[in-house]
Amino acid sequence: MIHKIHHLNCGSFCPYCAPLFGQRGFKAKLVCHCLLLETNQGLVLVDTGLGMQDYLHTQKRLGTIISKFGTIKNDINLTAIAQIQKLGFKPSDVKHILVTHLDFDHAGGISDFPQAMVHVLSSEFNATQNFNYKNKIRYKSEQLKQHRYWNFIEPEFGESWYHFSKVQNFKIFQDEILMIPLLGHSEGHCGIAIQQKAHWLLFCGDAYYSHQQLNPKTQLPALEMTERLFAHDNLQRIQSLKQIQLLAQNHPEIEIICAHDPIEFGRYQS
Repeated sequence: MIHKIHHLNCGSFCPYCAPLFGQRGFKAKLVCHCLLLETNQGLVLVDTGLGMQDYLHTQKRLGTIISKFGTIKNDINLTAIAQIQKLGFKPSDVKHILVTHLDFDHAGGISDFPQAMVHVLSSEFNATQNFNYKNKIRYKSEQLKQHRYWNFIEPEFGESWYHFSKVQNFKIFQDEILMIPLLGHSEGHCGIAIQQKAHWLLFCGDAYYSHQQLNPKTQLPALEMTERLFAHDNLQRIQSLKQIQLLAQNHPEIEIICAHDPIEFGRYQS
């Protein structure tokens, strides 16, 4: 049972040329929206943002390009581990980590929770071992190589959830938490659907970047270019976005959020 959802910002970026990220002005403001779930199986993190070591040893962990040009706000208090402790929990209370994908700004905090089981599509983890140019930028082996506990889930489509398909063989939370393939941004990208008392929340990771994209009539050509550049498979990415847009149109009762939109994150701040 899911008792409570906490919304955490586990990383702040201010890249130049805001229109590339669907925003106005010179510098964009991006968050790393993560979720902390209180469940009867302990704490569950959905994505981890940047971790403690990413701030302490940025160049070693993230590489020269990101450390010099990533415009990361250097604030260790943004780490998931710091925020979890501020909420009164121990890091060891985090029993499970679900990742939408393993890009550096989603997986950096994994190393702060060495006892947690990380659940990820096997195709996504396998992509971290493929050292082409794009993968060298997005995946950082220093963040992952020391972690011992992994649950590699085969990317097989199973029963339907609305007009999506669930990932098969992920039953640990008795269908209160589902992994939903949202392929395209990365090879094994997936969303996380979380059942609440009266409705569902779908966390979409990087399947889109701006809340404006939930309206299919919105045209953001600069952002489209950015997403096409980052995509593992742009046609799959576009299809995933269309499915999300359809869900938003037909089921307004479902909360839909992504990882980097500060407007969406702001809705949950008191």
